[in-house]
This record gives sequence, C-alpha cells and structure tokens, in this order.
Amino acid sequence: MTGASANEATVLDVLAKFDGDFATMAAAFGNGEFALWVGSGISSKAPNLGKIIERALEFLRQKATDDATQAVFAPAFRRALGYSGMTAEAVEPYFHVPFSNWSEVDRNTIIDRLRWNYSHLLDVRIPNTSEDYILWDAVDVREAFRNPALPACEHLCIAVLALEGAIREIASANWDGFIEAAMERLAGTLSGNLQVVVDPGHLRDVPGKARLIKFHGCIVHATDDPAHYRKFLVGSATQIANWPHQQFYAAVYGEVVSLATNYKALMTGLSLQDGNLRAAFAAARQTNPWPWPCTPQAHVFCEDEIGHGQRQMLQTVYAGSYNHAIAEIEGSALLQAWGEQVLLALVFNVICAKLTAMIAVALDGRPLAGDSAPLLAGLHRLRDTIAAQAVGDRTAFVNQAIGLWSRVVSLYRVGHLPVQAEAYEALSSGPVVGIAQDQNARIACFGELGIALSLLQQGQEEGRWTLSPPSDTALASGAISAKGTWDGASARPIFFARTAGIAIALQKGGAFANDNTIVIHADSAWHDMQEANTGESPRRLSRAPGRTGSVTTHHVSIARLLETETSAVGLTKRFVSDLAL
Repeated sequence: MTGASANEATVLDVLAKFDGDFATMAAAFGNGEFALWVGSGISSKAPNLGKIIERALEFLRQKATDDATQAVFAPAFRRALGYSGMTAEAVEPYFHVPFSNWSEVDRNTIIDRLRWNYSHLLDVRIPNTSEDYILWDAVDVREAFRNPALPACEHLCIAVLALEGAIREIASANWDGFIEAAMERLAGTLSGNLQVVVDPGHLRDVPGKARLIKFHGCIVHATDDPAHYRKFLVGSATQIANWPHQQFYAAVYGEVVSLATNYKALMTGLSLQDGNLRAAFAAARQTNPWPWPCTPQAHVFCEDEIGHGQRQMLQTVYAGSYNHAIAEIEGSALLQAWGEQVLLALVFNVICAKLTAMIAVALDGRPLAGDSAPLLAGLHRLRDTIAAQAVGDRTAFVNQAIGLWSRVVSLYRVGHLPVQAEAYEALSSGPVVGIAQDQNARIACFGELGIALSLLQQGQEEGRWTLSPPSDTALASGAISAKGTWDGASARPIFFARTAGIAIALQKGGAFANDNTIVIHADSAWHDMQEANTGESPRRLSRAPGRTGSVTTHHVSIARLLETETSAVGLTKRFVSDLAL
C-alpha cells in the first residue's frame, strides 16, 4: 500500500481507508469481530522502551564504575552494551559520564538498537540476585511507573469502543494501567465494564463489557501486591521463552491462543517482537487456520510498513497461501497509520454506523425510506467534518469531543447534563449489528437524532448557518450552538429532545432561559399538546425569526417532518423553513 506515512496520516485519512479498501474490516470491527492487541509504543505517556533502556543502562553504568561494585557489574554493563551492537571500547570514554550526557549519536544508536533487543537487556544476570533483577531493581519498574500521566487519546478511544460494544477482547503486552484508568474515568468503575485479567484466577471474575488480558503482567497489581503479582511481569528473553510452558501462565496462555484462533486481530504497538506472542498465533494456526482470500482481512497492523515481525506473523497465519498472494496479503494487512489515529477513526466510524442503522429504523415504513441516501451522506460528512479537526494534540481533542458528545446524548436522552462531567454517554452497549434490535436504543429514538444532525450539517454546508460547541457549560447554552449567516445574526442554543417529557424537564431545569433557544424534538407530542391547548402551531412566532432581534423559544419536530415529507429534498427544505435560523 502506498500513501501518506503513518506519521503523516490523519484521522480523516484513516476514515477514507475505512470507506475504501478497509470498509469490510471497519464494519467487522464495529460488529465486535476483532480483538485488539496492544503492544509497547501505543502508550506514549507511559515509560516507553527507550526510557526503560536508559534507566537500566544508567544503573549498570553507575555500578560498573563504582570501585565497590565494579568487579560484579562491569561485565554485565559491557554485555548490555553488546546487545546494541556497540562495542564497549567504542564508548568507554563515556563510562564515567551519565548516560543521558553521552554523544547523542551514540546514545540514540544504542537505544534504537536495544528496542529490538530489550528482552535480552532485561535478561542480563547479576550474580546472587533474582532473575528479574534488571527490571525490578535496576530499572526499578515500580518507580518508573509511579504517578502516571492521565490517559491519552488512544486509551480513551479504547474505553469508548469497549463501552459501545465494538471491542470485546483486548490483549495487552503493556504493564501500565492506562486502559483501566480511561475506563474508570469514562464509566466510573471497572466492575461490569472491564474485566482485567492478570493471573488465572481473574478469568473467573465478573465479566465486563470488555475483557483486558494483560499477558505480560501489570505494574499496578505488582506494586500493590508484589508477593503475588511480581512473578507475572514478563520482560526478559528467558521469561518470554518460558511463558507458554510455565504452569502458572497456562490458563492465561490458553485464553491468548483462543483470541488468536477465534478473533480477527487489530495489532497496535510493537508486541510482535516478542516470540511468545508469535508462538500463540502459530498455535492458533494449528487449531483453526485462517483462509486466504479472507473477507474481511483477518489481521491488520497499525504500522508504517510491514516489518519482520508482521511478515512472520502473516506467513504463520496464512501458511501455504502466503507465497501465492504476498502483495495482496501484506497490502490488506497494512493500515499505514499509528494506533492513535486508527482508534480515533474507529470511534467516529462506530458512532456514525450506529446512527446510520437507527436512521433506517426511524424511516422504516415511511416514503423517505427509499430516499435516505442524502440523509446518510450528510451524517457521513458530519463525521468527516469533525474528524478533520483531530489534529495536533489529539488527547485534548478527544477529551473535548467526549464532553460535547456526552452532553448532546444526555440532554437528548434524559433531559439533564451528564451526572459525571467526564463520563461517556454510549449510544448502546452492543455492537453496531445489534443496535437496530436494541429496544433501549429504539426507545431512545437515536435515528431521529441522527436525522437532525444530518440536516444541520447540510444547512451548514449550504451556507445557511454555522455550528459550534456551546458557549459555556451552563445548561441554558444548549447541546450545540447555531448562528445564521446573515448580517447581525446571533448564536442560538439548540437542544435535542427525545420526548415531550424530556423537553418539559429541560424547561423546568431552566434550559430555555434564553429567548432565542431552538428545541428539536424527535417526536410530535409537544406540538400535539400545544395545538390542543391553543389551536395554534407551537412553532409559530409572533415576529419574523431572528432578523428583528426579537425571537422566542422555537420548536421543531422531526417526527412531523417525516410524516409529511416524501423526499429528501422536501425534508431538507422543510427543515430549513421550520428551523427559521
């Protein structure tokens, strides 16, 4: 595959791939068919391999140059440097200088080479110490992971995808607790949401919406209870080689092989450099081999290119088919984008796909069912319009996006702001394929919300108004803000209300304190009640909207539009007229 490099790829670029060559893969992911494999390199805010390598080398350097410990540690230090291909003699002039002050060229060369030999570095042995001495004492892994940063974009996206039912299984080689922290932030608790498996006993815990198997151990558990969990930290070459064969790993190993056997794989990070993971996929191949051609593709990598580890895995899982379709297999497996962009694009894609499915439910049996393409296209373009803004600091972007989306959904579904300001409001807890049969989702009328969002996007594209987040966090500022494009237009808060009861709850809560509020209703109950009470249309204004500078709370019913309009063109024109922006 050719195109922008993984470093250059934007979220919008990835979405274009999900609309193109990777369309079946993206759809299968939204339906829960993929397990997510997380390796080192995805957790950019965690102590990465480079930092761990630096800590190990600096510890060994200090011991190797101390007269009291030199005899024991100097050979170990030289052995560690040897795994980088750098001779000790070449860098001996630096031995009495902190590693961070070594020549930048030499320092970077050593670190880059040891990234691919980190397990051998962690396997350097010191006489009369424990076998994990380099990790536990030299690196001091507990201190290295102390006071972690907040979850980043990729961790938050994993949590969102799990809460939306798109990810059911996560297998992680990482020790950090970022995925757990992201889930607790967005859902309030792990119980019932994320089942974390570190030791075999955890396999019998209460299931969650998703399961996280930390097959190389967990530093959070190891710090809290080292007597039990220290032995589960896997990092050295010997530990990796023994992992598939040691009895206390056996149950977890069996689950990892099961994932490799029965789920398609989306791979992020550098985990494929570990031989035990490749062995798990080889064992899966013997149990139930993947065919080629395979639609959708069963193994996809968030990488810049197919490297040795990825190629070896593809050769393993596709076996005899590989040599007869090398270009096709490798092209189908390479997304050429990093995990951060891919996971965020998947969030956009899953939410859009769920709203698309619910629009079909809303239109079922109506004349517009045969003319839904413009509505779906408008929603699709709204997805891309928002995704195009995901540049620069994507963690800041995703935090803002989660807050805004959860505000929209909470106000629409229950008539008040999210109880927890940082919580995520999921459309449904099941995969895309099941949302149309999900009675909670049907009752929530998410199809009507999707239609309203699509129509608002079309009006923005036609230059009739501009859309933006609320001006502040106050309830009266609405779910979103819209501003007409004519001279003197002012921004107006827009609320979406699932039912008349929700609209009444919003009104009682002070949501409509601004005279220029617009309320878009999913049903027609508000309008029916107002007409019964007054004999007039509830959207009728005493004056021309907006341009006189005097407006009142304004109500629009999606249900009424769907009852009267028979074409997408007519629906759009009527919506523009009724919205009166």
